[in-house]
Amino acid sequence: MFQSFEVTARPEQGPPRLEGLRGEIAKAGLDGFLVPRADAHQGEYVAPHDERLAWLTGFTGSAGFCAVLQDVAGVFVDGRYRTQVKAQVAPAFTPVPWPEVSLGDWLREHLPQGGKVGFDPWLHSVNQIDQTEAALEGSGVQLVPFENLVDRIWPDQPAPPMAPVDVHPLEHAGESHADKRARLGAGLREKGEAAAVITLPDSLCWLLNLRGADIPRNPVAHGFAVLHASGEVDLFMDERKLAGIGDHLDMGVRVHAPDMLLTRLAGMPGPLRLDRDSVPVVIAEAVGDKLSWGQDPCALPKATKNAAEIEGSVQAHLRDGAAVVETLAWLDGQRPGSVTETQVVE
Repeated sequence: MFQSFEVTARPEQGPPRLEGLRGEIAKAGLDGFLVPRADAHQGEYVAPHDERLAWLTGFTGSAGFCAVLQDVAGVFVDGRYRTQVKAQVAPAFTPVPWPEVSLGDWLREHLPQGGKVGFDPWLHSVNQIDQTEAALEGSGVQLVPFENLVDRIWPDQPAPPMAPVDVHPLEHAGESHADKRARLGAGLREKGEAAAVITLPDSLCWLLNLRGADIPRNPVAHGFAVLHASGEVDLFMDERKLAGIGDHLDMGVRVHAPDMLLTRLAGMPGPLRLDRDSVPVVIAEAVGDKLSWGQDPCALPKATKNAAEIEGSVQAHLRDGAAVVETLAWLDGQRPGSVTETQVVE
């Protein structure tokens, strides 16, 4: 079954967790802390390890964030979740209509004397922080990179995902990863860039013809990569994930432990391309003055499908279409009003 109706958080769990976080905020000398629904890869879906927003507040929607101050905790949600958030969070949290109310405007209102608001620099993109800082200019409110305070108080936080990686066969990919690397590397050379940092799991998996299972129902593996203008790649991924792929990765791909990423970036020559819409703040800080802003080099090539990928899409749509038709035929046979949405899913 692809959808679960299991209740993973309850409103009454939120207030004591909120008080625990406020204690850590005070000990850190901060006036607030931001809790996004995001991981270091800025994906729409996150692993249980990264479900900090749901753990803290009880809100389980696929988008939103919480800004926790000592006297108010705003849960920012868009129009899809205005009803859901009221049912899932305790009165200790205040739902905020977003993006109608921006984080910058909200912080200005609730910190009129200014203050320091912490954020985990792995969980926020450069663009997100730049936009909020611009909105806060002149307010006296500062955004401060800090270690994740939610992780300090989450005693049974699940471990980071460690699902095995599989090879995406050439017959389905339509192009070897060596050819992809060479093609994209040539594009970097044309722009005078030494390398590009790849932080999006779908880009990484497309580039290296890999598939993973770190996120349920999303065929991606968590990791980072640096694509050099030479076509070589430094892959930052736990080797245990790669144990089952044999010699798929050739000598042009060097594998490193994930915690070596920042150190390696600091020692690499530039310019290094970063995508400000997706790169975590901490990576941009590690690159420093060697950075070159630009789009993820995999984005457009990945979207431009070759013949093998188009055929794969056709076959997938045939299978999916058959399943939809079967479901609709079954639904037509039910008495009107006798079936709930949940029963249709089941």
